[in-house]
Amino acid sequence: MVASPPLARSARSTVTDVTWFFAIAILLCFSLSVPMVFRLVPTDFNNLITPLLQLTPLLAGIIMWLARRPGTFRETFATGWRGTPRWIGIGIGLIAAIAAIQTAVALALGIWELNPLDQIAAATMWVVPVLLMQSVFAIGEEFGWRGWLSTRAASWGFWPLALVSGLVWIVWHLPVLAVIGDRPLWDIVIYFAGMLPWAPLLLALRWRSGSVWPAVLAHGAINSIRVYLLQSVPNATDHLLIEVIGWVLTLAAAAWLMRPRKA
Repeated sequence: MVASPPLARSARSTVTDVTWFFAIAILLCFSLSVPMVFRLVPTDFNNLITPLLQLTPLLAGIIMWLARRPGTFRETFATGWRGTPRWIGIGIGLIAAIAAIQTAVALALGIWELNPLDQIAAATMWVVPVLLMQSVFAIGEEFGWRGWLSTRAASWGFWPLALVSGLVWIVWHLPVLAVIGDRPLWDIVIYFAGMLPWAPLLLALRWRSGSVWPAVLAHGAINSIRVYLLQSVPNATDHLLIEVIGWVLTLAAAAWLMRPRKA
């Protein structure tokens, strides 16, 4: 019998580890979401359960790290801070710019109208506190998806890893169906499809910066600054054109970040 070459064994090992990581993260998420999905607790408890679900990718990553020990926690989860302020600013800036363009287009075309100025002003006061809170909640997700996974599967290349991780990220989010209420099937499809473009952008921030923290803060901005610009500033309704504009701009931002650098 001819032994497998080291490269082939390494590739199989990576697939095995990543498969285990995906399985553990999804199993933990689905298990912890049972009380929420099957309405075993009052809906008020959803706000307590959701942050626990966000920790499951981190827990899966820690389990795999303890099992394999490929390097230090800092190396494996890319927790270094050096040079990150610039990339954090770029990430938050891109999130804000994309949402601002979507809102500007919707207002210009008469698709949406501005909310009353006093309502916008009241919401503005909460942008920074919500950004910080959402960034803390995002640590569990980003340390898993863009921390451990990005390090372990780096050999796959940027776009394949972004696509695979994005698709699994959607599956991992399926318990959200329990809290978004009764919505038309098409709205649900659009909701989940909208998650996919964020995976390349967050991964690009992680790879270009060498740290998971820009992805953490950008994830927090998605759930705070983006929501403010798309929901608090305008009186927004679901609209496919505005969604598609956001998807295209997000993918374009990821491609721009990952453009070949001059020597």
